[in-house]
Amino acid sequence: MTTTRRSRACLLAASLVAFFVAGTSVRAQDADRATQARQHYQAGVSLFEAGNKEQALVEFEIAHELVPKKENLFMIAQCQYHLGLLKEARASYQEFLAQPSNEDLANIARLRIEAINRRPGVVVINTVPDQVQVRIEGEGQVFNGDAPNEFRVPRGRYRVTVSKPNFVGQDRDVAIDVAETKPLFFKLDPIPARLEIRTAPGNATLYVRGNRAQNPYAQNVEPGNYEIYAEAKDHLARRDLVSLAPGQQLKLDFPLVYVQRSGRPELIGFWMGIGAIGGGMAVTTRLNPTQPTNLFLVGAGALAGCIGAGVISTALVPSYIRDNLALFRIGAGWIGDLEGLSLGLALTQGKAGAWLGGVVGLGAGSLAGWWLEDRAPNYGRVAVIQSGAFLGAAAGLLAVPALGFGLEPGSTILADRIGWGLLAGMNVGLVTGLALAYLPDQRLYGPSWQRVILIDLAAVAGGFAGALVQMCVSGQTSTGFCGSAQIGPKMARYALAGSAVGLATGLLLTWRYDKHSDNLAQGQPVHGVPLPGVLPVQATDGRWALVPGLVSQGRF
Repeated sequence: MTTTRRSRACLLAASLVAFFVAGTSVRAQDADRATQARQHYQAGVSLFEAGNKEQALVEFEIAHELVPKKENLFMIAQCQYHLGLLKEARASYQEFLAQPSNEDLANIARLRIEAINRRPGVVVINTVPDQVQVRIEGEGQVFNGDAPNEFRVPRGRYRVTVSKPNFVGQDRDVAIDVAETKPLFFKLDPIPARLEIRTAPGNATLYVRGNRAQNPYAQNVEPGNYEIYAEAKDHLARRDLVSLAPGQQLKLDFPLVYVQRSGRPELIGFWMGIGAIGGGMAVTTRLNPTQPTNLFLVGAGALAGCIGAGVISTALVPSYIRDNLALFRIGAGWIGDLEGLSLGLALTQGKAGAWLGGVVGLGAGSLAGWWLEDRAPNYGRVAVIQSGAFLGAAAGLLAVPALGFGLEPGSTILADRIGWGLLAGMNVGLVTGLALAYLPDQRLYGPSWQRVILIDLAAVAGGFAGALVQMCVSGQTSTGFCGSAQIGPKMARYALAGSAVGLATGLLLTWRYDKHSDNLAQGQPVHGVPLPGVLPVQATDGRWALVPGLVSQGRF
């Protein structure tokens, strides 16, 4: 028991000794820190008075870390203020004022805070492009100027708006503190321009700045220079440069110059066909009229004439001839040929006279076509002339039996009547075609040759339909189906009437053909033209008969 009490007494004594020793050590450390803080403070004062504010700030901060005191805070704020660290100085002055302090020092701190609060911030604005108008609005104030520039504004929140004519303006909200420098950058985009391009023809391939573009072209684009290129079949390619200002709207018609294709293939083909017909007819004139026609000899003569005319025409036809001039030469050639043939037939009533008249007429017509080609009408008007001569010749040919000229009961049509009718009808048609081709203004395109051919086909189809109607009306068999009918005045009249109806129908149905020709290449559906014709119909007994009707084909 006694031993235990002694142990406790020893422990208590040791604890008291340690406590006093530790207390003495802490006090010694505090005294040492205070001494160091005082030394750093005094060093800071000396540096501050010497003008070395930066090093003085370091000494005051070390002193405040060692022993926080309001005097250290005041001197830290003083150094920061003189160094231009205004935001930090204001915070230090405010922390100093939060503690009880000397009234004189407190007044200095308040004055410095008020002075700092009056210091403006700086908004540095850079822009692309330059010479931009700037408006800074906020805190009840408005600042205006040009940029790039610097704007001094009191602390607060502001809306910065930049603008320039022909450019899209921008705005931005910013907060500016005291003595703060806020850099801002604005890149203004030009106001877009509007470019619309429409080519003629409408199916031309269009390129804008080297990139293939949709045609017609209509888009908002950046202002600047634009290279436009277009090309189309049978047209000269065109390249142009346009300049667009910001906000400008440009509607550009971009027509291409039509380059007439060469009519050389058609001209060579015409002479080969004429050679074949001439060669065949030449052989026919030498055959015995009382014997059956030797088709082998006629074919050989046609082949020889075709080859010979092809070789000669290939050498003589120019490498390039405008298609309207080629068609003019072709028309003059076959019209002259038919004129001479019909006249020879009318005068001699024989094959030899018709062949000789055809050769003379072909030579005279070809020479006239070559001599007068500079006066050839443009585009499809040469087809109008030939169409008039062709339809006139067909009408004259049908008019002879239709009017009963040269006919007697049981007899055939006399050759001279056929010749005179063919000659008269063709010349009437030729005069009509020439009037239709040359009287209109030649500066404007006439109908296309495709439309002229459609109208001619409609007239021919109408003639065949009229003849078939007469056969079905007058030549019906006992079973009620169409039979054979003898060619005569009645059938000729029906054919003439059908041709007139077909001609009128073709004119009406192709009225807008040329206006839609450009759109056909853009994938729009092509509609067939209804023409008079015949349709095969099967009867109940299984036999077939031809019934008049309208025929059309195409994509629907």
